[in-house]
Amino acid sequence: MDEGLVPVRTLLGDVRLEAVERLGENDRALVDRVRATYPDGRRVSLIAKQYRSAGEGWVRESCALSILSNRLRAPRVVACAAEPPILVLEDLGDGQSVADALIGRDAEVAQRALDAWAAAIAALHVATRGAREAFHAVLAERQGDLPVADSRMPAEIDAAVRALDRECGALGVRVPAGALDELRGLTKRLGGSRLAALTPGDTCPDNNVLTAEGLVLVDFEGAEWRHVAWDVGYLHVPWPSCWCSWRIPEAAAEQAMASYLRAARPQLPEVDDPGFAADVEAAVVGWCLITTTWFISNALADDPPLNPDRPTPTRRAMISHRLQRAARSTELPALAELAAELAAELRRRWGDVALAPAPAFRAAQ
Repeated sequence: MDEGLVPVRTLLGDVRLEAVERLGENDRALVDRVRATYPDGRRVSLIAKQYRSAGEGWVRESCALSILSNRLRAPRVVACAAEPPILVLEDLGDGQSVADALIGRDAEVAQRALDAWAAAIAALHVATRGAREAFHAVLAERQGDLPVADSRMPAEIDAAVRALDRECGALGVRVPAGALDELRGLTKRLGGSRLAALTPGDTCPDNNVLTAEGLVLVDFEGAEWRHVAWDVGYLHVPWPSCWCSWRIPEAAAEQAMASYLRAARPQLPEVDDPGFAADVEAAVVGWCLITTTWFISNALADDPPLNPDRPTPTRRAMISHRLQRAARSTELPALAELAAELAAELRRRWGDVALAPAPAFRAAQ
């Protein structure tokens, strides 16, 4: 047995493990596919996720999956431990993800994947809308000495406000009156007391697997309680936190949005209220500015690849596209003005930088 799997073997007890392949490795966790042979002769494939520390990632993911176990199709937890922090999950197989479809060559396949993603997000929102107290309770049980808030967005927004003020000052970009207050105001407007649900937090197009039962969402390290508009807005930014943030044609995003509404409205009729579309637009503008602060330092430097192993858009292209998208919005006018001012300064430095469509949609453009 691979020595790196010893903690997993200890957790599982009298089970023989064989390493099959390393699925992922970063500064947060190691993820392996393993083959487990039980004493009765059963052999199953499992996913072993070993966290670098029992920090927020392990706490959030283990708590979210425990909440979802009786509510929605999600990776089933086979074993869980805090010392050392490990999750052993069922293996959902090698099905494609939405990201695979987007970097493919077939626009119809990509559209079906977007629709499936939207329907899966809607199913998650429907299944967990009333789960805040349960999520809060399991967070309290597992969080250890450092408290883990059930929502990360207030901290994200506060950090973005500070970073925008700092970066605009360094670049000589004027910050219009009220712009940062509009961004700060999203903490309350899109908070967890209204149309909110449990979310993976990072609903990127590679954090899912197509199975015989449909698209299943995976990777809940960033799980949190937040307004559903933050998730739905992913379609229109697009994909705030993902390496494959290629442009999605507006018609494709709108069709996926229609799939979300169709799946959500029987249990969440509020999504048909006029105010919901406005909230989604506010979330889009918010993501455009928040993620600009994540990427701008590297973009102003040498703009290294987002993912060295795959073709990706540059940070400069992503930032330029997002600022231009926010600048066109009428929902948060002062923030839109700031986006326009910042986009103009970056265009002066970088020239015109266009965000290409996702590969699957390029032939149709």
